[in-house]
Amino acid sequence: TSITAWEALFSRLRINPDTDAGKRILIIGGAGGVGSIAIQLAKQVASLEVVATASRAETRDWCHELGADHTINHFENLQEQLTAKSIIQPEFILCLNDTDQHFASMVEVIAPQGLICSIVGSKQKHDLDSLKSKSAGFVWEFMFTRSMFQTQDMIKQHELLNEISELLDNGRIKTTLNTVLGKINPENIREAHHQLEKGHTIGKMVLSGFESS
Repeated sequence: TSITAWEALFSRLRINPDTDAGKRILIIGGAGGVGSIAIQLAKQVASLEVVATASRAETRDWCHELGADHTINHFENLQEQLTAKSIIQPEFILCLNDTDQHFASMVEVIAPQGLICSIVGSKQKHDLDSLKSKSAGFVWEFMFTRSMFQTQDMIKQHELLNEISELLDNGRIKTTLNTVLGKINPENIREAHHQLEKGHTIGKMVLSGFESS
């Protein structure tokens, strides 16, 4: 999750902490594993104004605890909620939840010359021409790209993990571990799948170790 969040923010969206501080990012799906890290990095490293989506009281509280300045509901109209909170169009959008559902809304709310990044594969065709009038861009993040294609900058993942470790050691960010289901066994695996399918997980859910035979 840390690799995905870091690459999405700093490689794909090309956020520069020196020049982009104070700009806005909308993180769709802020309470999940990747979102929980992305909120912290966007706030602690990039000094962005962070708007995160969360649909329940407990997930909104979680996002604010991690550093989100505002929360809105991804099941409701994004533009109307941003307008109601007097939030200017975000220069960056990170989509971590259902690209198909949110594509049109992201096109609507992205700032001119902004960038949208998604980690969730699309099952539908989308009109990229809808971004043309804003000269906005859409990019994907996939953490295995560098290793799959043996890119020349593979060392970047080693470097970013070192930076993440330093941020954790210094207390600038915290672990997103929120639920430990116990040992790896059929019962706990079923429970993990059940929670994931409900879409109500907060932070990172972990199964730890195998039961002795």
